[in-house]
Amino acid sequence: MYHALIIPAVLLAAGLTLCFFGRKVVPFALVLASVITALLYSGSLLSAATDNPVVLRFGPVVIAALLAVLVSFLYRITFFVAGLFIGFFICSALFPDAHLLPKLASALVAGSLVYVARNFVFSVLTSVMGAGLTATGSVNLIAWAGISAGVTAYWIIFAVTAVTGVLYQTIGSKGRK
Repeated sequence: MYHALIIPAVLLAAGLTLCFFGRKVVPFALVLASVITALLYSGSLLSAATDNPVVLRFGPVVIAALLAVLVSFLYRITFFVAGLFIGFFICSALFPDAHLLPKLASALVAGSLVYVARNFVFSVLTSVMGAGLTATGSVNLIAWAGISAGVTAYWIIFAVTAVTGVLYQTIGSKGRK
């Protein structure tokens, strides 16, 4: 069995990591997950297709590398494509009689803005998610210490951590990476 403090401590550590470094962790985590998935499952897929020992030995590594590159590319391009759709449909909704050219122009502008603002979006989302984990872990650790921490303490910890995380990731962490 595990110690009762392990889960709240892990929640607190994971929450703080997401809150303050989430924007930088998310792309790495996506690529890592794709590599692990490819290494775990591509061997059985390849063995169903061939019995060549060279393919079975090096195929999973090649597939993992290709999938990592693909996921990294898709991660970046998805924001632009999402912005394209948003811009096109907003322009279509606001100006239903407009010609196709203004709709496409607004789609390109919106796609570019969403692509450029992706770091801010991830900063906010990971800070909020991290703040939830941090508040949950903190309240449980406080309760374990015998101090009564109710819903108000949770929301105060959540709000302070979320705001601090967003500020740290957007203002304190200079540069687009």
